[in-house]
Amino acid sequence: MVLQGLYAPNTVETVLDTRVVTPAQVLDLRRTVWPDGRISRAEAELLFEIDDTLETTCGEWRDFFAESISAHMIERATPRGYIGEDAAAWFCERVLRDGRIAGETELETLVQLLEKATDAPERLTILALGAVREAVLTGDHEVLGNVALVPGELGDPEVALLRRVLYARAAGRSAAIGRDEAELLFDLNDATLGADNAASWSALFVNAMSNYLLVHSGYEPPTRERMRHIDRWLNRPTDGLAGFGRRMARGVATVGQTLQTLDIFGKDTPMEEVYRARLDTEEAGRRHTGQVDATEAAWLVERIDRDGALSVNEAALLHFLKASRFTLDRTLAPVMARI
Repeated sequence: MVLQGLYAPNTVETVLDTRVVTPAQVLDLRRTVWPDGRISRAEAELLFEIDDTLETTCGEWRDFFAESISAHMIERATPRGYIGEDAAAWFCERVLRDGRIAGETELETLVQLLEKATDAPERLTILALGAVREAVLTGDHEVLGNVALVPGELGDPEVALLRRVLYARAAGRSAAIGRDEAELLFDLNDATLGADNAASWSALFVNAMSNYLLVHSGYEPPTRERMRHIDRWLNRPTDGLAGFGRRMARGVATVGQTLQTLDIFGKDTPMEEVYRARLDTEEAGRRHTGQVDATEAAWLVERIDRDGALSVNEAALLHFLKASRFTLDRTLAPVMARI
């Protein structure tokens, strides 16, 4: 048990002994771990220990836990917001200690982490999507926080959760769906055929698949190493913000010169390199957008034919691709003829 340095050990001991946490105790715990505005690894481990022990919880605990753990990982990341493999491994080890994501609190924490982080290993996105899929198929309403969950059926709450994960800040990388995410969604579609799924599931499936097939922004966030270099550049006295300020002051004092001759901004700064790289990759993506090439078409045909049937959602996707007059590789012709 990690109690050293905490301000309210009695509350911690009471919660661990009774395996119950109340809103008032959550407030006390919040005062315990947030006095310095940061969550240490020891405090994060303690919160996980409490969550593993609880048999009765409350919404306040879920919100506090998710906020605390996501803040811990984002603030400790170097640079801030770039979740590294080591941090992701620690998180996965903690939530999978009993073999799976055990409840709504842990899943909500993972989703919030993906929403708040700048970048995170893809394994966290797949973990979240896989947890939703397994909970839907097994009817585990505790993980999804939906007592009305019907096993093997996708309701609006489950679809909304999938959408949050797919388009989370750290998961989507400019809202582009990746191959692994597309594969998982196809698996979920195959596993829920014939179920009374919400209409929102069809919309999400078609949108996500068309996103994967047609939207290739190509943008990747700057690497952690690149962001460290930018941080150093910004704080160097001869460059960065200080250097910019001095160049600006000299420029303002030079009467009659134009901005073109002042060289205020300098050349080839790290930030400019990152900006130009994003523009280049997004321009390349725009040139590719609107066509399904041979590789993507072959993948789509293989996925549709995997179970030997054309589902309603798969047909809806093909209708969308056809009606939108995108450029489609001829590999798709046989399945297009089936709609």
